[in-house]
Amino acid sequence: MLKAFLDHHTHSLFSWDSQCPIEDMIASARRQDLGGFILTDHLEVHPGDRGYGYYDHEKRFEAFETARELAPDLRLRFGIEVTHHPKHVDEIKTFLRSRRFSYVLGAVHDIGWEEVPKFMERAEKEGDDLRESLDPYFLDCLKLVESNLYDGLAHLDFPKRYMKPRPAADFFAQNYERIIRSVLTACLDMGVFLEVNTAPYRVGIQEPYPGWPILALYRRLGGREVVLSSDAHRPEDLATAFEAVVKELSRMGITVRNAG
Repeated sequence: MLKAFLDHHTHSLFSWDSQCPIEDMIASARRQDLGGFILTDHLEVHPGDRGYGYYDHEKRFEAFETARELAPDLRLRFGIEVTHHPKHVDEIKTFLRSRRFSYVLGAVHDIGWEEVPKFMERAEKEGDDLRESLDPYFLDCLKLVESNLYDGLAHLDFPKRYMKPRPAADFFAQNYERIIRSVLTACLDMGVFLEVNTAPYRVGIQEPYPGWPILALYRRLGGREVVLSSDAHRPEDLATAFEAVVKELSRMGITVRNAG
């Protein structure tokens, strides 16, 4: 079943938070009979972000090309995941225009200038009302899409991973519907792929990013296609829960498309 699909969000040892050789990811794809994957190692543009300065484009591209020659049976694509900061748009634009990628994935990993995990930890300690305090995150997702720099939007409701206790399934659709609707509409208007990211299944959350209520809203707005990803940082993470998620998406009338 997985032969038809690419995993659109994967990381190798060229990401600051992964130690995985590309060859190990290839072996995992073959074991699972996956069609292939897009390598989307991190680029951090803000000096305060972990991983800033780690990205090495030339070494990464050389290693990718070497690995791809060993895997003619797989569809391998050279992509990148950029942490979007609205104040660094010009820098990101310059970087992307000077290099070629099959797929550029944009992600928001911060709320303000604070990483999402740290923000959520502090918000919990201070008793912040999470029904209101996450607006800046979704506003930056909207700015990301409207920047017209990216092919895809990563893990839309990412903050839920760090919420204690786990939020109800409809938490974001109920409390942030207006801004999420704007993000989804912008994706459709700008031709930006909405990523369905299965990483939450690895931490005990039984739905992807974004969750099923947001995907139902996307479908009501006219969204009919998504791209599928695992956000893998280890070989065993590749294609997490793909079969179950594809089945549910199909039931909702949403088709999985391969980009890149």
